[in-house]
Amino acid sequence: MPNVGVNRQHRECIGDILYFRKMRNLVLFMLAVSSSLFCLAQTSYSSKQHGFPKRGHVVLKDLPILGVSIKTQESFNAPLKRLDAIKPNETHHPNPAQSSKKKSPDPSLIEGFLGQAPSGTPLDNNLAVSKDGLVFSCANTTVRVLDSTGKFLFSRSLAALANELGSLTRTFDPHTFYDFERDRFILVFLNGSDHTNTEVIVGFSETNDPREGWNFYSIPGNTSSNEWWSDYPFIGISKEALFISVLLWQDGESGWDTDAIDENIWQIDLEKGFAGDSLRVKQYNALKYAGRQLWNTRPISGVLESYGPEFFLLGNRPKDASNDTLFLIRIKGNWDAQPDEVSIEVVKANQAYGLQPNVTQLGGKKLRTNYCDIQKGYYFNESIYFCANSIDFSTGRPGIYVGKIEGLNGTPVAKTRIFGVDSLDLNYPSIAYAGAGWPDESAVVMCLHNSQNSYPGTSVFSMGRDFTPSNLVRAKEGLGMMRVLVSDSLERWGDYTGIQRSYSQLGKVWFAGSYGLASGGSQTWIAAVGNEDPMLSVSPLDINDSRVYPNPGAKFTLEFELIEDTEIQVLLFDVKGQEVFSKFQNLHAGKQQLDFLPGASSGSYILLVKSKKGEILLREKLFVN
Repeated sequence: MPNVGVNRQHRECIGDILYFRKMRNLVLFMLAVSSSLFCLAQTSYSSKQHGFPKRGHVVLKDLPILGVSIKTQESFNAPLKRLDAIKPNETHHPNPAQSSKKKSPDPSLIEGFLGQAPSGTPLDNNLAVSKDGLVFSCANTTVRVLDSTGKFLFSRSLAALANELGSLTRTFDPHTFYDFERDRFILVFLNGSDHTNTEVIVGFSETNDPREGWNFYSIPGNTSSNEWWSDYPFIGISKEALFISVLLWQDGESGWDTDAIDENIWQIDLEKGFAGDSLRVKQYNALKYAGRQLWNTRPISGVLESYGPEFFLLGNRPKDASNDTLFLIRIKGNWDAQPDEVSIEVVKANQAYGLQPNVTQLGGKKLRTNYCDIQKGYYFNESIYFCANSIDFSTGRPGIYVGKIEGLNGTPVAKTRIFGVDSLDLNYPSIAYAGAGWPDESAVVMCLHNSQNSYPGTSVFSMGRDFTPSNLVRAKEGLGMMRVLVSDSLERWGDYTGIQRSYSQLGKVWFAGSYGLASGGSQTWIAAVGNEDPMLSVSPLDINDSRVYPNPGAKFTLEFELIEDTEIQVLLFDVKGQEVFSKFQNLHAGKQQLDFLPGASSGSYILLVKSKKGEILLREKLFVN
C-alpha cells in the first residue's frame, strides 16, 4: 500500500514544519518577554496615595493691593556656579534646520502689549487665556489680568495671596493653566526653599474669571525624612487629573553644580479641586532608568481635547554635552494602586541635543541659559510635539531643539531638529498647536533671543502643516542690558516662558516672553501671533449632517449634505500622516452618499473631505478592521 507510506511521510514533514514553527514562535516569544523584562528591570519608581484638605478660599479681587511684604523673588546671591559649556567641534553634528531650503509661512504679529515688570529676577513668565479673551499673566512676584487688547483689568502680588493663605515665607515659580473643557483656571506656585517650609501651592478657580474665587491647597514640598525642598515646577492636565512635576534639591543646593536629588510627580483630582473638596492625590517619585535618576520631566497635555486616564511626561538628560536619548514616561493615571503604574521608554532621536553655553549681552554682562531641558510639549493625534533648550552644534550658540514623537501605541520614533540663527542666541522656548486639526501639524514656537549686537528680547517662528520651520520673527526688541544681579557675573535670563493656543480663533497663539529695559531690569511682553498658512481653513457651513458607518469596518459609507455644488476630495491618512487613500468627486448640492473601500490594513485613520480650494469640510476618525 504505497499510498499509505507517502501519506505518512507527508504527515511527518508537516509535523516537522509545525514543530519548527512552534519552536520559532517560542523563541520569538521568549525574546520578546526577555526584552520586556529587561526594560522593566531598567525602570524603577515609587508611588504613594495622599489626601489633602483645602487650605483656603480666596477671592483674588478682594486681596489688598499695597502694604504686603513677603519675599517673592529669586535670591540675588544664590550659589550660581555653573561654567559656560565648551563649544564642540562643529563637524560632528550637522544641523538639519540650517540646511533646509523649504520654509513655512512666517507667523504674523496680531497683538503685543506690556505685562508685569517685577523687581526681582528671573521673570518666570507664564500665561493662560480663556475663551472669552481674559489673559491671566503670572510672573515671579505678581498675577495680572488683561483683556485681549492689553487693557489692564487687575493685578495682585503673590505676597498678598501668600499672606491670605497664612504662614508662607517665600513664594516663587508660578504657573497657570486654562482648562478649556471646564472653562476654568489653575494656578500653581511654590513656597519655601528648605525642608522646613517647602510647599507646592495649588489653586483652582471657581469661575472663568480669575479675579473671582479660588480653592487653594497645600502639598508638602518634602515627603521624605531628608532635608530636601521643591523647585522648578511644570504642569499639565489629563481628562481627570492635574499633573505637576517638581524637582527636589538638598538644602543649600540650587542645581547648577549637581543633578536633582529626586523629582516628585503629583497626580491631583481635578474635579475635587474645582469643587473645593479634599484633594485625592497620588505621588510618583524616584523615577530611574538604568539606575540613573530622571529629572526635569515635563507633563504633556492634549490640545484639541484632553486625553486619559493614561498620561505622558517627557524627559531627557538635561546637563549632557551631547545626547540623543529621550525618555517617554507613561502613567496609567488610575487612582487605585496597581502594578506597573509607571513605565519608562527610551526613544532615540535622529538629531542629538546638548548643553548650551551661557551668552554675552550687548554691554558685556552674561546671561545664564540653564539646562538643555525639555521646556514644553503637547499631545496631538497620538503623537507628542515638543521643544527644548540645546546648543546649536553648527554655530556653538544656543538654539531650539524641536521635534515630535510618533508611534506612541507601537514603537515610538523621535524626529527632531535644531532651529538656529547664526547671529542670535535662542533659549527658553515654548510650543503650541496652531493648526486646524489632523493632518495639519502647524505649531508656533516662541523663545527669548539675545546677541552681542542687540539687547535681550522675544522672538517667534512657525512650524508648518508638515512641521517644517519658518523664518524667525522678532516679536519684541530689547531696550537695554539686563543687569539686576549687580554682585554676580551672570544675570538670570529666565527659567521658562508661557504659551497657549487660542480657543476662540483658529490659528492664533498667545505667548509671554520678556525683554531688557534701559534701566537694567526686564519686562514681560505678551503677544499673539497668527498662522499665515493659506490652507488654514475650516468651513463648517459647507457641509451638514455628516456620518460615517460602519465604524469600525472594512468598507465605509459616507453620508452628508452639501449646501452648494462643488468638487470634493476624500482622503485617508494613517497615524503617521501618510496618505493611504484619495478620491475626487464632482457633486451637486443636496444629500450625498458615497461608498468607499480604502484597502488599508487594520488600525486607526483620519478621514478628510476637502473642497476644491483645499478647505477642510469634514474630519472623522475611522477604525479599519
